[in-house]
Formats: sequence, structure tokens, C-alpha cells
Amino acid sequence: MASPLCSVSASSERPKGKGIVEVQPRVTIHSVNEIDVKAQTFEMDLQVELQWKDLGWLERMEQPDWMAAAKELGWQEQMRKTCWHPGLVLRNCKEKRDDAEVWFRVDRKEEVHDAQDRRIYFIARVHAVFRTKYRLHKFPFDMQWLTVRMGSSFEFVRFVRQGVSNQAEKPDFLDRAAFILEEYRPPDYVCVEAKPADKAASSSAIRYQDLNIKVAVQRNHWYYLMNVFLIDFALVGSSLFVLLVPPAQFEDRMGLSLTLLLTAVAFKELVNTYLPQISYSTILDKYVLAGFIMQVLVVVQNAVAKVEAGEHDILAFSDTMGFPLLFAYLVGYHLYFLCEAWRATREDAEYWVRKAGERSFEGQDRKEAYRWHRVHDVPPLEKEEEEEDVDEQQQQQQQQQSNEPRERVERAPVQPQKRGRQLRAANPTRLLRSVSPRFIRPAPNPYVQMPDQG
Repeated sequence: MASPLCSVSASSERPKGKGIVEVQPRVTIHSVNEIDVKAQTFEMDLQVELQWKDLGWLERMEQPDWMAAAKELGWQEQMRKTCWHPGLVLRNCKEKRDDAEVWFRVDRKEEVHDAQDRRIYFIARVHAVFRTKYRLHKFPFDMQWLTVRMGSSFEFVRFVRQGVSNQAEKPDFLDRAAFILEEYRPPDYVCVEAKPADKAASSSAIRYQDLNIKVAVQRNHWYYLMNVFLIDFALVGSSLFVLLVPPAQFEDRMGLSLTLLLTAVAFKELVNTYLPQISYSTILDKYVLAGFIMQVLVVVQNAVAKVEAGEHDILAFSDTMGFPLLFAYLVGYHLYFLCEAWRATREDAEYWVRKAGERSFEGQDRKEAYRWHRVHDVPPLEKEEEEEDVDEQQQQQQQQQSNEPRERVERAPVQPQKRGRQLRAANPTRLLRSVSPRFIRPAPNPYVQMPDQG
């Protein structure tokens, strides 16, 4: 059931004018605190920023009565009481950890070139537990899509990607440093998806707009390789050495086989604790089942060898052919699962981005629109930029020296590259220039049309 994003109710007075109201979303994901596969939930702290144009409301804000009320109550409180906003609802929220923080912002006239481009910003930060359906066919080499499903409570709201106006686009952001889950790797991409909702989901048959936020996380599979696959391999491999016991000692031989078989059954119950009750088999389930089948074959071979040998302590034909055949089965199904694991690890978020191609959605009338942003590290300062910084410092030094008395001895010239390193070491604040948009390289083709993930 959908729940409101915040306790601030939207005003019934819609933006001035008729028709569709285009709202541009921007998302900031602060942290992903917990991913519970068995409960099919995850906990996320995110911030949603919505911006739109409403010239009628900007004119109303300049009226004396509104300004007097804002001065008495406070500007933010007056905006919460009177300003319209898209009225976001959370469609897959299970529990809210805290009440959402909400605030407004309006472009000042000096911030834009044209007063007609001024926008209103609605910003909300929510910390909640969300429901999702995990696809565990490739567990533990799987990649999961953490999806926050939102929607507007107004039928005339339409979410569009940024960049449709004259304003510069602000990319979505994910704080990789706050991602502390050891079982998963930090996400590389943030996806914002806008599409019409299903008419069947509305009792009035009105088609609202959905806004989905997707984060792809890849599971670290080394824990399961060392604690599940390796232990199961040891159990299954040990069952082969039972064939070294003579067939005449049938009780000891069968006892060892059944003991290893019961150990595998108990180990399978332990493996089931990692997963919810699902109606399909994962890669881990298939691996454990293949080893279980081999142990059953060893038990059957023990019985056949006893019948062939009888009461005499002779080498049975089933022992002669059974060991190489079982060993070949052991090697064969391990090679199969190695190929399955390799294929599963290739299908990460970057794989789906490459598979989608370089197509970008240019028309705003498409039914589905995706916007992907890759999380980038700050690039190092290039040599040309270092030389530019050094040139500026040398010009400042020359200007200072020209103001000094002439009888003062001139200083020796400083090497450019060495001086650049000294300046950054002496003044760390100069490193802030490296994060300026002028020095950040844009990601190649950040907008792609993603395939349907089912």
C-alpha cells in the first residue's frame, strides 16, 4: 500500500496554467544500511529533489500579505503550508525509520539569465525500509536491483529528465564512502526511471506517473566460495575414497558412505538458511544437489560391489570402473559450475549498460525514460593544469617582487613542476580546484536506454 513521502500535504492549488506540469527529479543516495535477502527488504537513506516552473506562484510570493505571513511564521513554514508540490508517495515502503525532512528553495533572480527560468525546488530526505523482489537464480554470483518505487498523487504531473531546459544538468549522486556492507560491492551506477503507472493500480482508472530509483549492487561471493563451496567439495571428494575399502568389509564401507551422505543433508539445511523459500533453484542449490547425487551413486556402487564380490574378498568390476566414472562426474559438474559462475559475474551493471548501446532518449513523449549516472572518482590533476597553476603563482611572485625595493637581491627561479607539488603540499585548499566542474571529465554517453529487467 502506498504511503505519503512526508507529512507535508500538497496544496490543492495547482501551478498556473493548464496541461502537463513537467517535474525534473534529482536523487542523492546517502547510504544503504541493510540488505535482507530472506525478508526481501533493504534499508536506504535517500534525498529526492524535484524542480518545476510556476510563474504564478512566484508572483504570489511577492505580494505583501504573503511576505508578512512568511516573516511571522518563517519562510520555510509558510512554503510548507501554502506551496504546491507533486505529492510523492512511496509504493514499496515497509517502514519509515524517521519522519522525512522537507524544505523548499526558489531560484533568485540573479541566479538565472531570464526571470522566466526561475524554478521552485521541493527537497525531501527519507530514511526507510523498502520491499523488493530479489532475483536469486545466480546466487551467490548475483547482482540485485535495489528499487525505490515512488509516484505522484496528481495525474497532471509528468517526470522528465534534466537537461530539457536551458539550465545545466545536475547528476544524481551516491555516497560510496557511506556504503559499509561487506557482503556487497559499492554501486557503480544510479538509475532514475520515469514511466506511466499501470491503470489497474488506480481505482479511478487514472494513469499517474511513477518514479523509480534503482541501484545495482554486486554480491561479494568469496565468503560463499570459502565457507560453502569448499566445504561441500571436501565432503563430496571424501566419498570417493570409500571405494578403497575392500568389498568384504561391507558394513564399514557402507557406514562411511551413509555418514557422509547424512552430513551432506545437514549441510544442505544450513545452506537453506541463507535464502528465502523460493520456487526455483539457485546456482548454489544446483551445486549442492549435484554433490548429493554423487554421494548417492557411491552408496549404490557399494551395494553393487558387495553383490559382485559375494563372500570372497576379490576386486569387483564395479570398483574397477566405478572410481574413474565417479571421478569424471566430479570433474565434469565442477567445470559446468565454473562456467556458470563466470557467466554470472560478467552480467554486472556495466554489462547491462554496454548491452543497451549508446541510444539516449531524446523525445519526452516516450513511455519509459532511463537516466544513468556513473559514480566517478576525482581525477588526478593533469600536467597542463599543473603548469597553469604554476604560471599563476609565478605571475603573483613577479608582481610582489616588482613592489619590493630594487636593492633587494632577486630570488632564483623555481622549477615549474616541483613548485606545483610544493604549493599543493603547503596549501591543501588548492586541491579543491581539482573537483571543479572544469576539471571533471564527463562520463561517455551517460544516458542510455536500459532493457527491461522483468
